[in-house]
Amino acid sequence: MAAIQHVEPAATRAGRRHHSRESRRPKDLLFLIPFALVLIVIVFPVIWMLYSSLRPVQEISQGVTWQNVFSGLSLDSYTRLFDETNFGRYLPNSIFVCVVGSVITVAISVLAGFALSRFSFRAKPVVMIALVATQLLPFVVLITPVYLFFAELRLLNSFGGLIIVYVAITTPLATLLMTGFLNAVPRTLDEAARIDGASTLTVITRVIAPLVWPGIVTVGVTAFIAMWDEFLFAQIFLTSESLKTVQVGIAGLFGEYGTDWGVVMAASVLAALPTILLFSLLQRRLVAGMTAGAVKE
Repeated sequence: MAAIQHVEPAATRAGRRHHSRESRRPKDLLFLIPFALVLIVIVFPVIWMLYSSLRPVQEISQGVTWQNVFSGLSLDSYTRLFDETNFGRYLPNSIFVCVVGSVITVAISVLAGFALSRFSFRAKPVVMIALVATQLLPFVVLITPVYLFFAELRLLNSFGGLIIVYVAITTPLATLLMTGFLNAVPRTLDEAARIDGASTLTVITRVIAPLVWPGIVTVGVTAFIAMWDEFLFAQIFLTSESLKTVQVGIAGLFGEYGTDWGVVMAASVLAALPTILLFSLLQRRLVAGMTAGAVKE
């Protein structure tokens, strides 16, 4: 005789779930309140920068009250930024340098990461240590030797020289990240593709790359942001006004005897916009890429 199972009424189950949610609320608040405070601290400077760029320049240094919080807001600072400065030229310069440099960095890191992930050779531990050691070296100490070296090669005051520097700076970390992503891909896929007659380049482009695409996006965005935020090399290597990047252009907006803070805030908003758009459009890929390296075969 089959055993009779007791079926709990739906109302009782719903009541238990409601009670469970009620009991979790105090615990959730312990995490949500600090998270909200940290989020406010991070977001507030960005909001204040955007708000200041819209305020009249004579009111930026004054206090804000409920009566004048929305009074006089306009795009005048942005108009003066493009009319009175060469900022309209700086933006395309930075985008070109960072996009080209990021593509080259990703290509090199994928190939180097594949070699470190799939092949065994005697110098492999030395190469890994060298890649890590480059991240411990302050890049400021390289300015003088690189400047003299590029002067001999006539690469100063050119986008090509700056791109080479940016690729050299970002490739070691990108290679380490890419190696971790490639280690998560089973080697049996490589072996199956090689049995079918695929070359190493075919394995990388048609088998491996689609599987580690989130990691490739993560590496590309990381390299792009590092290049976009870099100031020192761009300031020293680029002397022509028509070749300056965004960060160098913003530094030039600060005058010796006075500064138009409305224009500075407008330039800062536009300088932050590309990275904000990147994170907004690729956040799912970035999250997937950050967790992909933690999965082992």
